[in-house]
Amino acid sequence: MTWTMGSRTRRQIAFAVGVGLIFLLTYLIVYSLSHLGDSVIPEIYLHRMALCLVAFALPVFTTWWRFKWIGVNILILGFLIPMVLFIVSITKFPVFFWSFLVYGGILVILYRVEQYFETHIAMVGIEQEKYQDELNNLEVTFKAKGEGISTFFEKYSTYYNLRKLAEELTVSLSWGELAQKTVDRSMDFIPRGDYSKVTLAYAEERKLPVVARRRMRPVGSWSAKQGDIFDFWCIKNRRRLIVMDSQEDFRFVLGDVEKKENIRSLIVAPLFHEGRVMGTLAIHATRPNVFSHDDLRLLDAIATLASSAISNAMLYEKTEELAIKDALTGLFVRRYFFDRLKEEHRRTLLNKKTMSLLMCDLDHFKECNDRFGHQGGDLMLVQFSEILQKNLKNVILARYGGEEFAVLLPETEKAEALKVAEQVRKAVEKTSFFIRREQVNMTVSVGLANLPDDTMDLEVLVQKADQALYRAKREGRNRVCVSIS
Repeated sequence: MTWTMGSRTRRQIAFAVGVGLIFLLTYLIVYSLSHLGDSVIPEIYLHRMALCLVAFALPVFTTWWRFKWIGVNILILGFLIPMVLFIVSITKFPVFFWSFLVYGGILVILYRVEQYFETHIAMVGIEQEKYQDELNNLEVTFKAKGEGISTFFEKYSTYYNLRKLAEELTVSLSWGELAQKTVDRSMDFIPRGDYSKVTLAYAEERKLPVVARRRMRPVGSWSAKQGDIFDFWCIKNRRRLIVMDSQEDFRFVLGDVEKKENIRSLIVAPLFHEGRVMGTLAIHATRPNVFSHDDLRLLDAIATLASSAISNAMLYEKTEELAIKDALTGLFVRRYFFDRLKEEHRRTLLNKKTMSLLMCDLDHFKECNDRFGHQGGDLMLVQFSEILQKNLKNVILARYGGEEFAVLLPETEKAEALKVAEQVRKAVEKTSFFIRREQVNMTVSVGLANLPDDTMDLEVLVQKADQALYRAKREGRNRVCVSIS
């Protein structure tokens, strides 16, 4: 731009100089002509006019630069032809014809040169336009390829991160840890949200507790412990959900919880376990129109990976429970109970504490089994285990075998353990058992042994509790007997 303005200024200056020279030289010629007839030495004025005619070449070139050949020819010829004819008619000097021929030749040469360069410039302009078009096409192609590379790199990064997430989710077998890791990584993948959560209907299917959460920004007073209407919609319809603005979505009527949490936009994906929806993975935002359908697809991919990992963890936990818990009563099995008994025995000895052991046996259970069958007997065992779990806290319960149950009371004195045993006995005695719509009364006999009052040896402790139980059976049942040191 600066160069163009400088070139324009130079042309204007050259044009002004050329016009000034034309007027000056014309004046000098006219002046010489006016004194030629009166002069004693006319050769002086003739030479002067000849020099002026030669000097006309300079304004020819300068004005040509500005207005090309049209205006200059008219201007120069308008002055030269009358003067040359006038001079020739007076002096008869043929030298002035040479000036006319020289100017004519100069004009022809300039015209030819101009035509040549104009043609050359036009060709160069065409080539320049051609190269500019090629450059534009290359820029468009480069931009498209650059966008393609960028998109490919972004997809590759996403797939790579999803692969890393799949590897991370195989490390742990705790579904609680996996749920928290899923929440954290989903917010890393989709950081535009304000908070994320995982809900799992694992313990109670009618409820949808929030088992993991993460807040990205300190917004609102997010304290919900249960799933919202969007989570239940996702579970009911078994498909993912995106809401651009909850206040304008006709599908949902916001409750107090949703209004308090100020949920405006969100994406939700279901989590599956054994063919059913077990929960949801959701990301919420307090601003409308935050998420896109690409975000929803990415969240669904994360939820698919998390579903597999959490489902495996749940199956592993269930397998562990089946290995250590009785399938009928839900209490620990005898093998696992002995492992825990050894641990508590070691801890009691190291800390110089005390612990008590109760051995419980349902009275006349065989008669109930014969009368109502094994299903009736199983129902009796289940109801008794429920009484134990309801009345005893911070203890270790186990189905020792058949209708016999063991209760380990850590850090419990003998007198206190006796009160606990009596509490269990009275609860069973007062409870009416119903089997096949028939009321059945049941009682329990309990044997009690304590460490260190009765013994310091673990096997002897179990043996003494069994002996006390058998004594309670012999003495009439429905009673608690304490081991005799």
